[in-house]
Amino acid sequence: MKNTWTGFFITRMIAVSMIFAFTLISFNGCKINEPNNNIDIKEQETYTLERNGLSYNKFTNKVDGYSIRIPNNMDVDMSLSGVRSVLENKDEQIEIYRQDIDKSKGITAQSYVNYSNAFLQNNVDYTVEDVRQFKLGEFDISLAQWSREPLKRIKNDRCYYASVDILTGESECFTFLFKSNKPYGVNNEAKDYLSVINSFNLIKKTKEPYNKKFSSIENNSWNRKTAQTYEKYFGDNSGLTWGIFDKEAPLDFTQLYKTEKNLNFKFPIILYYTGFIEDVDRHPRLTEALKNAKENDRLLELTLQTLSQDANKGNMIYDVLNGKYDTYLNNYIKAIKEYGDPILFRIGNEMNGDWCVYSAYHTAKDTEIYKAFYKYIFQLFKEAGADNVIWIWNPNAKSFPDFKWNDELCYFPGNEYVDVIGMTNYNTGNYYEGETWIEFKDLYDQIYKEYQQKYDYPFMITEFASSSVGGDKNLWVANMFEHIKKYDKIKVAIWWSSYDLDINGNISRPYFIDETPELIKIFKENLDEYK
Repeated sequence: MKNTWTGFFITRMIAVSMIFAFTLISFNGCKINEPNNNIDIKEQETYTLERNGLSYNKFTNKVDGYSIRIPNNMDVDMSLSGVRSVLENKDEQIEIYRQDIDKSKGITAQSYVNYSNAFLQNNVDYTVEDVRQFKLGEFDISLAQWSREPLKRIKNDRCYYASVDILTGESECFTFLFKSNKPYGVNNEAKDYLSVINSFNLIKKTKEPYNKKFSSIENNSWNRKTAQTYEKYFGDNSGLTWGIFDKEAPLDFTQLYKTEKNLNFKFPIILYYTGFIEDVDRHPRLTEALKNAKENDRLLELTLQTLSQDANKGNMIYDVLNGKYDTYLNNYIKAIKEYGDPILFRIGNEMNGDWCVYSAYHTAKDTEIYKAFYKYIFQLFKEAGADNVIWIWNPNAKSFPDFKWNDELCYFPGNEYVDVIGMTNYNTGNYYEGETWIEFKDLYDQIYKEYQQKYDYPFMITEFASSSVGGDKNLWVANMFEHIKKYDKIKVAIWWSSYDLDINGNISRPYFIDETPELIKIFKENLDEYK
């Protein structure tokens, strides 16, 4: 006969073990937040997910203060809870942003919605299916629904979109971005996403935001020389190295030689821009640039960008992800691999700036497009066996627009795709209305502090400079040299020695390193310690 006490004891112990192992919390018959050992406990504390065993679950965001019903097969990502919530299953993704509306900066709820949805004017890439406004109880709602063609280089492309903005007060708006690999209802048919919106409920905020810190991973794919170069310039014991952008180098060193002679300094790193070029299968001068860099013993910070296109051609980033530039890219990568020497490679820099066509401002508020673009090209390099590339990921210091769906963290492709974090911030002077003169420490103190909190990586200032319009450039540079020594994680700084033009072709921002004899003297004296 079975021992009753033994059976009870075993059953009791199993129950207790399960409680400690899974920490399930019972609430009105619901299971809340089954712990996931793969995520930080601080992230788990930012939300609850009540599993009702029905067709939906209740998701509660404790940071932003709301609850909604979501499909019961969706996973939760709150690793960037200070920026957004991400809910996802194999077919659909929901991104949710709580956006402050700062009227002191001239922003209204309507201007926020209009600016955020300005990409809908692109009728080449997008088909608009619904745009309207309505009431949800006491809240005003703005809705837009659109689609685009699936992209060949994105697996399971979620190319059907809906954006719903819920104005919950004069200074607050919630933006829901729905993305699916299947069409949403059109022509007044039922729209799946509206069931989520209809369940929206404001609650009290009870948790502080948590953002997961991104950390570097040792790159074991480099050849020996590239690993040595990384250690030389970005290792823990490396000091600060200076580089320069000269608009002719490395194709022509004539002007750079003159500059370096005046400064009595040879810049070991040179910034060189390249872009996708239509109707050609290879970059016309990449091989020449690489050859000249090697002959002159320079390390290239090679930058690749998509360019703006005519309105009737749509966005080039979609062309890249449709395979239109595969031959171009393969030849581009082949040239770099055959070059053999290390390069610093920066792709799609300043992606959080609306002047870049690969910004989410132009790609339907969808930062996943940029990440797919970045990772696709990374994978092509990997498949080609290019083992001489140090990867730089480089947002702009400030996001334009400064909305949460455009936050730099939303663009980060993943730890395994990045070796160095780039920083970019300029003193643009005050040539244009609304611009002000900004000292170096005011440009970089805050961003350096924030980057240390966000990224466990070595940093480099991939490009920066001061204009001479609106203040004392000589004093700016002298203060810069004194202040930059305080940033021990910044390993490389590249001075952008060129200019910007206004619409009439006049120089609006002179960034030259050798603009005056006095400026040359300041650079010469300060660069001397970096020889």
